[in-house]
Amino acid sequence: MTAPPFFSSRQGTLQGPATFEGIGLHTGRRTQVTVMPAPAGQGIRFRRSDRAGKGAELQADWRNCVDFPRCTMMQAPGGAKFQTIEHLMAALFALEIDNATVLMDGQEVPIMDGSAAPLIEAIAAAGREEQEAPRQFRKIEQSLTVTDDRISLRIEPSERFEIDYTLELPYWGTQHWAGEVTPESFRREICYARTYGILSVIWPALILGKLRLIPLVRGASLGNALLMYKDRVLNKGGLKSPDEFLRHRIIDLVGDLTLGGGPIIGKVTAFCSNHKHNRALLRAIEAEKTAELKAS
Repeated sequence: MTAPPFFSSRQGTLQGPATFEGIGLHTGRRTQVTVMPAPAGQGIRFRRSDRAGKGAELQADWRNCVDFPRCTMMQAPGGAKFQTIEHLMAALFALEIDNATVLMDGQEVPIMDGSAAPLIEAIAAAGREEQEAPRQFRKIEQSLTVTDDRISLRIEPSERFEIDYTLELPYWGTQHWAGEVTPESFRREICYARTYGILSVIWPALILGKLRLIPLVRGASLGNALLMYKDRVLNKGGLKSPDEFLRHRIIDLVGDLTLGGGPIIGKVTAFCSNHKHNRALLRAIEAEKTAELKAS
């Protein structure tokens, strides 16, 4: 179908490799990632290049995801994991990269500063190469809703990709953002927002992860995440915008939705959704029916 306004109509890959490295938010381990050019029609594929990964390779697809707290994770049949991929997927959306091979020498994509901005900068430096094949857009033809207690996600037909997101946080009240999301507007208005955690939640999660030998927020620091204590942010310099928490949720939503294959044309209305609900919406789109997500 015809590309919506402000989107390229042709598939794109990188002109050359883009490499970045850093600490994983959850594993606390350093990983190097290289995003390589790929032929038209391949899509985004992840490959482990380290010995522990045993050369495992997976298509970036929500069907390959497994449940894990506070991030999006894929797992290969042999057990190799590809963790915290959502910010990278959002960066590829922002640069209209449809085809790439992502080489990882560890389990987790580095968290960098907690936002998608450093990933966009690294990949943009490699340049985008337009390919002959037309892009595949997923146009929403009917309204679908995913609910889980008070949390909800709705997608409905539109001629553009739009997001209407409402977030409620203790001590911070209600935050709201609505608008058309294009690669350019995402880079300008959304990509800088950093991941965040509430102090009263992070410490128990870290302790629980160690007790159960689960790699959970072991790499978190004030350099890669916003830390909230009641109505204060403990990071030097504070927030980059009053609604930075909300805008980061939009990064996660955009990144997760790319796992459905091709940019969406439709309007998404979200209330406090997380990675689990984002994947449930993709499942509902495939099934073309309203879904009720039972809390796990």
